[in-house]
Amino acid sequence: MSSLERVKAAFRKQRPDRVPFYPIVSALAGSLVGIDAVTYYTDPDRFADAHIALHEEIRHDVVALMMDLYMEVEAMGAKVDFVKDDVPRLRTYLLKEDKARLGSLEVPDPASAGRLPGYVKACRKVSEALKGRTPVGGVVCGPWTIATTLRGAESLIMDTVTDPEFVHELMRFSVEVAKGFGGAVSKAGAGLSLSEAPASLSLISPKIFRAFVAPYLKQLIADLKEERTNVTLHICGFIDPIMEDIASLGAIALSMDEPSSLAKMFEASGGKMVVIGNVATNTFVDGSPEDMENEVKRCMDAAKGKPGFILASGCEISPRADMDRVKHFCALALELGTLH
Repeated sequence: MSSLERVKAAFRKQRPDRVPFYPIVSALAGSLVGIDAVTYYTDPDRFADAHIALHEEIRHDVVALMMDLYMEVEAMGAKVDFVKDDVPRLRTYLLKEDKARLGSLEVPDPASAGRLPGYVKACRKVSEALKGRTPVGGVVCGPWTIATTLRGAESLIMDTVTDPEFVHELMRFSVEVAKGFGGAVSKAGAGLSLSEAPASLSLISPKIFRAFVAPYLKQLIADLKEERTNVTLHICGFIDPIMEDIASLGAIALSMDEPSSLAKMFEASGGKMVVIGNVATNTFVDGSPEDMENEVKRCMDAAKGKPGFILASGCEISPRADMDRVKHFCALALELGTLH
């Protein structure tokens, strides 16, 4: 099977020749084309070149075009600092001091605002380069992530108690931001993943998730589906108590982090979602070969005999990780995936 055929089989709940796999790689890919993290995050052509080179190097089954989580708020006027060997850093939250400023914010145009058009261009370039061979996925922020990067997580959580209507207003706005950018990525030929990194119970309560996150994710996913765009969802951290809520949102797949249980997600999803994950991400930074093997085996064992599984890192791999560990992960995926 080709990677495309293999991944399609997984989504159809059929049995592919082996388990599809991919590491979620960001600026580490730049090392393959001689660029640092600053260039990776700011030069869309070189960003695309890095991911094409990464696929040539490791032949993973899904190419996830992982940028930082600040593109959307930067396009609205937030300041982002780029550093040579790490992920970018958000300098300020646009709504930190003045919630009323929300009324003056505009949904950024993916064709002209900030780095958004460059990212859409990169999605098109990689999708065309790998067309018919390997699925390519674009990654945009979900509405809760956009809200936290506009207001700040601590303030936003407090707002859910002191000013819930403001949170709902901010979430409605964030849905429109994600829908516009996500639609542009999809039209560029890439699949679409919504990153909701701060939407897990590692940060918020089940009550907050159900009242302020789930309804807007469900709406956004339905709106995108009406535009013929299916959505994969990524959530960092611990999600076991809200797995059934997540399975009801309408996403076709869930990429989940290492603190959560693959076995429980298979049970909670009832076959409605492809389950993706969840090799501990720190294993790619400082894990031993035995650590990596144990992690891959853990995931394979949890998914054994279950259709609709893709092996992946639990989250984005640090730019400071070791490419040799990424290659070891791929080798183990090839070896152990045939025994699934």
